Amino acid sequence: MTDTSLQSDLAHPDLAQRESGLGAALALTTASQVAATSSVLALTTIPTLVANTLGIGPHMIGYQVSLIYASGVIFSMMAGALVKRWGPARVGQLALLGAFAGFAGMATGHLWTIALASVLIGVGYALNNPSSSHILSRLAPPARRNLIFSVKQAGVPLGGALAALAIPPLAQRFGWQPVLLGFSLIPLVLALVYQLKRGAWDNERAPDIAIGRGIWQGQRTVLSNPDLRALAFLGFFYSAAQLSISTFTVAMLIEEFGWSPVSAAGIAAIVQIAGAGGRIFWGLVADRLRNGFAVLAIVGFITGAAILGFSLIGNLPALGLALIGLAGFTGNGWNGVLLAETAHSSPGKGTLTGEVLTYTFIGVMVGPATFSLAFNLIGSFSGTFRLLAIVAFAGSLWALVRACKARR
Repeated sequence: MTDTSLQSDLAHPDLAQRESGLGAALALTTASQVAATSSVLALTTIPTLVANTLGIGPHMIGYQVSLIYASGVIFSMMAGALVKRWGPARVGQLALLGAFAGFAGMATGHLWTIALASVLIGVGYALNNPSSSHILSRLAPPARRNLIFSVKQAGVPLGGALAALAIPPLAQRFGWQPVLLGFSLIPLVLALVYQLKRGAWDNERAPDIAIGRGIWQGQRTVLSNPDLRALAFLGFFYSAAQLSISTFTVAMLIEEFGWSPVSAAGIAAIVQIAGAGGRIFWGLVADRLRNGFAVLAIVGFITGAAILGFSLIGNLPALGLALIGLAGFTGNGWNGVLLAETAHSSPGKGTLTGEVLTYTFIGVMVGPATFSLAFNLIGSFSGTFRLLAIVAFAGSLWALVRACKARR
């Protein structure tokens, strides 16, 4: 920084104050994302321990994840109106309290309580992004918007890594129920921190906003706005591809390409780590190009090409590893750019993040289920992955059309 620019910053204390507020907001919203994601994935890291306690098969944990996202779809549609009515800090608190109650409910070890806890986790997860997007959109400079949103979204793979690395060994030592109860304190503490920010972040509340009417009004706005409509369906395509990659890659490596279970399991960690780096990288690229749709088009094309290539040469370990890492880098790296572009494209005050992310939640639910159906028809993982590549290419083409219009 030059002396002139330093003097300029000192002459504008509001700028320094805004930067300080942005740093605190980014830290708190990222930590909230980590806590929310770890609550979603907690049971998936210890399925055998949980299944033994409940007297069910480990595969039943898959229904728990579906229940989380099913409740998320409903509350994602309501999130925008809730943020406007109660304020983003209050909604952020509610999101964290959902994670807190979810952890505590799962810790009881009773099947029906775990089901209710899963619904609450889904509610919290659906409210988390609309709250944080509203906060960050007010504070983030336009030139760094994509990077800031992408750093916050890096909390998703970080939350997955936290759950995968911490919960299993602690559960083996102390028991899975006490560990989940201990994890419940993380979102509870963060919810208390949000209380300190309510005065600054909830100063634009509109108590007269009707929640029910706001749901349909928000959806009409999304579907009538070409950019928001494109972002909604890109979220659907890309989340379907992302979850299918995460769900079926290990099975394909073992069943079709002969990888050992240990080597194949390590791929899941590589995909998560690559995704965390990808989110930040693609955020930087989007800010540099000043065209989020162009980056989303690039991401979709590379993801499709990596999936296609991997399905063809996955039996070659070195090339297969490089391609699946690339698929994770791009296929898990689009989220921050999509949220930043949603904030930019939303009309009026606030954002329509929840309304757009409704389609992302649907993609999460539909993608793996459709992959399973296609696998039954095609008869091979590699053939089904080639079909999945078409989904990524379709999203890339749609994003490219919007990117070209944005440059006019």
